[in-house]
Amino acid sequence: MSAKREQKSESSRKSDNMVDPHREFLDMDTDEEDFGRQESPEIEEELPPEPEKPIFTERELDTLVQYVKDLTIFPTVDNKDWNEKCDVTIREYFENPAHAVLSIFHEENKLTAILNVPNYAPKGFVYFLRSPWQIYTPENFVNAVLFGSISGNIENSVLKFLENIYAPVTLRSNDCTSFIQTHVLSNLHEFIICLTEEVYKPMGLTTLYVPKENVFNVFPEKIDCFLLGEDTKAILSEEDERKIELVDRLERVVWSWIRQIHGEKRVASSRTKIESIHDEVNYWNARHSNLNYLNAQLLNPEVRSIIDTLRNLRSLSVNKFEKLARHIRIGLKETSSNLTYLNVLLDLCKRLNIFGDPENSITEALLLILFIWAESPFYNTKNDIEILCRAFSSQIIHQCRGYVNIDVALGSNPEEGMKTLKKCIFCCDIYKIIYDNLITNVVSYINSDKKWDINEAEVFNKIYTFEQRCYDVFEICEALVIFGRSNKIGIFGSTRGIEYEAYWREIQNLFYEVSNEITVVRDIIFDITKSNWLKKFRRFRYTIQQLENMVINLIDDIFKRVKNIEEGVEAMYTLQKFKKRNNLSEMLQNKWIQIWAIFNNEIEYCYTNAIDMPKETDVDTNILCISRYLKTQYNVMINATDWMGECAAEQCTLQRYKHVLHVIDERRNMFDAYGTRGM
Repeated sequence: MSAKREQKSESSRKSDNMVDPHREFLDMDTDEEDFGRQESPEIEEELPPEPEKPIFTERELDTLVQYVKDLTIFPTVDNKDWNEKCDVTIREYFENPAHAVLSIFHEENKLTAILNVPNYAPKGFVYFLRSPWQIYTPENFVNAVLFGSISGNIENSVLKFLENIYAPVTLRSNDCTSFIQTHVLSNLHEFIICLTEEVYKPMGLTTLYVPKENVFNVFPEKIDCFLLGEDTKAILSEEDERKIELVDRLERVVWSWIRQIHGEKRVASSRTKIESIHDEVNYWNARHSNLNYLNAQLLNPEVRSIIDTLRNLRSLSVNKFEKLARHIRIGLKETSSNLTYLNVLLDLCKRLNIFGDPENSITEALLLILFIWAESPFYNTKNDIEILCRAFSSQIIHQCRGYVNIDVALGSNPEEGMKTLKKCIFCCDIYKIIYDNLITNVVSYINSDKKWDINEAEVFNKIYTFEQRCYDVFEICEALVIFGRSNKIGIFGSTRGIEYEAYWREIQNLFYEVSNEITVVRDIIFDITKSNWLKKFRRFRYTIQQLENMVINLIDDIFKRVKNIEEGVEAMYTLQKFKKRNNLSEMLQNKWIQIWAIFNNEIEYCYTNAIDMPKETDVDTNILCISRYLKTQYNVMINATDWMGECAAEQCTLQRYKHVLHVIDERRNMFDAYGTRGM
């Protein structure tokens, strides 16, 4: 390597001697005011030479690689998990000291080694560190190596290392000046406090960071108040300065505890997303666990030592802290009491059967809520009882949602879906009725001095919304019965039957386009928090109105061509399923009246023919035919009435029919008598 440097130096000197003689003129500055002055040549900065890389024998590299493997610990790693790619990377780490980090981890269940920190290692990783260009050799590796492991939860691993390894070592270290150590420790405490919250807050736990400052040894006796800075004229020794700095750090830590406990109070007073009695019980269980966990930390000897030390110094933070500690003890008592009552209600709700016996089930649950309101020493506020009532409303909705099979209702059997929806609506209605009765008739007997001031709208808002969703689905099921392919329409008669069939298929296709949009979002129908359902349903309802208009046009066109009773009854039979739709049912009823009008015209026509029949004809035979024809028409109408129902014109027409039939019979008898006398 030295020979190369000498060669490079020699070539550099040669290039310096080979200068163009005209270059001196070209390098001169051309500005008039600086004419005659040469530019000074720029000196290029030379980068420092890169340190030489170590050279290892094959045996030395194998030894170093084996050291790494021996120090790499995973629950499932053995020798067969190592692969050639890992060996190549580990060798590169030792041969090229420019790489400061070596990481080993599992990637897709395969052991992997990289010369950096992994971007993603859910099972954690083992790392090896060194200073820049520090060379590891088989002789110094075991004593000089810096290595460790990080679990899948990186924040938690860093916290444990800082709190239990780095911070205690730094606190006991005498290698740095007092100023630097104080600055480092103050910032270290603040960082660990933030990291502690980052790790434990998502778990719902309030964890206090307790610095290992060894307060017992620093303050073995009662402390003078001047350590808090009350005596500004006092001349302090170096030892007293360190104590003041320590007290300042402890004060900051205690104020962080106060802030954390205040945070627990804010979370407790602003609970939301209570969707059932089970959620409410879980909330109080979590709060009880957190308060119990927090109270256990307050009894920690190190915590008590810090508080006692600051109390002797008459620190303002101590009174605030002790007040919050009392709040924690009261909170524990409150949560224990609340859970006693709420668990009884939870047991009842687990056995709740609002579809088997809705009246008794709902009444029993509401009476138990009234009992909690009257007897619980803590859980009797307006806010708590209102939350409980809303949770019970959500409980009813949850059971109703489980009862309705939305796939059946919107698919294979909409009529069965309509039955279950009616039961859900009934349960919601009976719940409101029972609630009103109990509040009106029972509350005053429980405690005449106590007012039930629960906001009823808040209790039933979800019930009203869910009930409306049930009505929406019921309307969709009705449309499926009318327009769906599962309930086929009859075969259209008349010469235009094929045209009518094609028109009806077009209506069905349009219906299934919009109904498929509903089927796609069926999971959000009963999720009353999703308002986008309203937009979907409005579009469905608008489309159904358009389809109804198309059906109305179809019915009108069919009945324009109806000329007799048989055609009319056949058309009515084909279209009878439309009776289940209110708008179409009214129209079909009008068409049914139209058919009765045709029958009435037939009666009138038969009457006229029977009366005005010439004597020269075969009167007896003709009148007999008229009578039989009229009776046949009558039977057709009466049979159709069984499935079409009665109408306003029916009674008057039937009276007319009986009168005409009587007249025809009399006319026939008269002609029979006349014919007999003529013989």
